[in-house]
Amino acid sequence: MPREEMLPSESEWLIMETLWNCDHDLTSSEITERLPGSSSMTQRMVRVLINRLCKKGLLSYTVDPHDSRVYHYTATKGRDELRREKSKAFANSYFGGNTAGAAFAFLENEKLTKEQIAELEAIIKKSKKQ
Repeated sequence: MPREEMLPSESEWLIMETLWNCDHDLTSSEITERLPGSSSMTQRMVRVLINRLCKKGLLSYTVDPHDSRVYHYTATKGRDELRREKSKAFANSYFGGNTAGAAFAFLENEKLTKEQIAELEAIIKKSKKQ
């Protein structure tokens, strides 16, 4: 599977977010119940997406010891790690790999808070040291 296809789609990302926001593994029914209110995903669709995420290696599962028909899912990668990978793929696809160009495109039309500016300055400072 090509590298970009190993990353979660927008719908798959919702499932990942649901798992990241929870301290423990979840069944497909629990994931469906915890999806954001704006999501109109059916239980069947959630199971399809979970299957795709498992094939991509982004979810793992254990079989319930009391009921072999029930699977408990856990994210195998953290939010920050996948965010970095998705950002890099985005920069490669739309900015020829120029991550600074991608960042500039986002920033030039945004009004930043003092906290966000301080964060950017810290990132730049850290980058200068490397």
